[in-house]
Amino acid sequence: MRILITGCVCFVIWCFISAWLYNDILLPAMRKPVAMQTIPETQTREADSLMKLKASMPQNLLIYFEFNDAKFKPDPQTDNRVSEFKTWLEKYPQSKLSVTGHTDLVGTDDYNGKLSLKRAQVVGTYLENQGVKTDRMIMDSKGSSEPAADYLTAEGRAKNRRTEISLKMQ
Repeated sequence: MRILITGCVCFVIWCFISAWLYNDILLPAMRKPVAMQTIPETQTREADSLMKLKASMPQNLLIYFEFNDAKFKPDPQTDNRVSEFKTWLEKYPQSKLSVTGHTDLVGTDDYNGKLSLKRAQVVGTYLENQGVKTDRMIMDSKGSSEPAADYLTAEGRAKNRRTEISLKMQ
């Protein structure tokens, strides 16, 4: 019985000490205002200028192809987008165009690799005819390894048959 009484007395003492610590020490410390540290503006300017540069870059241009085909028919909208890329390349000589061909999953990996390279080369020839120098282009072939959509539907497979033109900063 002594153990129970001793345990209860210790528990009551512990409750009083805990309540005192919380109410008199912890709560006032949590209510104190916190000093805010200001960051000098010079440190963020470089990051901001890089973000502005990234935001001003032309968005990637996707050119879609028919099944088992590498023929490309340019249209005025594509010509306008290519002129944006040309302007960017003239303004930033350290940048390059990445022209990457893709295919859907139908066919062997070897065949899809060759077809996607052919698609990239056709678009590269078009870009060259539009005034983009070949030394400013990087041709790549991904085959069916980087799908943009699913392979289950015809619409998804059609979205995967594409060539992607993007800017690369060096």
